[in-house]
Amino acid sequence: MAQSLNPNLSTRTLGLTGLVSVLQGLLIFVPTFVLGAAINWPESLDYPASQLLPALIEQEGAVRFGYISYLIYSILFVVAMFMLTKLSAGRAMGAMAGIIVAFAIASTTARSIGIVRWLVPMPQLAESWSTAATDEERYAISVTYDSLNFFGGTVGEVLGVSIFAALSLLVMSIAFLRDGLPKWVGIFGLVAVAALLATTTELMGFEPDTVVLVLGTTMIQLWFLAVGLWLLFRAAKTKTA
Repeated sequence: MAQSLNPNLSTRTLGLTGLVSVLQGLLIFVPTFVLGAAINWPESLDYPASQLLPALIEQEGAVRFGYISYLIYSILFVVAMFMLTKLSAGRAMGAMAGIIVAFAIASTTARSIGIVRWLVPMPQLAESWSTAATDEERYAISVTYDSLNFFGGTVGEVLGVSIFAALSLLVMSIAFLRDGLPKWVGIFGLVAVAALLATTTELMGFEPDTVVLVLGTTMIQLWFLAVGLWLLFRAAKTKTA
């Protein structure tokens, strides 16, 4: 089967899709650097209330900016996946595009739930912590913090960042391979899927190693970046042809 892109795509659309894919691959560095410097994120996700809540007040501006940028990055995921489905006009993509976008929407929704906890309820808990007068009050706040953090983390990181994103990319990679797009795009996508799913072993009672977590989140970003640069190159080559 010939390896080709959708012939109906204009050079402008091809370039725009490439740009969005590159942005999706790079935008994660904004919250990583901002939140990392402010509250030692993502390690801070495991901090107890007594350690993190005071830091949320001290670094309120940076935390808010970092998580808003993370929210934008998460929303861009579904936009990027939708645009990438247009790269193929084949039968497989025609049958699977809706599934790809549905999983991408589920991923973005779950991520957003996890992120919003740091923009609204957690800052309120931090304020309550700072004004608490007794150990009993702080214990109650700590229990609420742990419950909210566990729920938001499971929904946001495990379901949103890992499982739903992996399923969306899995279906897309299969469609690309079946429709004859360059094999490296589909194979690289499947490798990224495997890396993402490897981070979900905590659902089975096994805490994933730090290397596994880093590899899982990095591979999909590299996939977006590689595909985006390839599309930008193709668009530039087509324009000068």
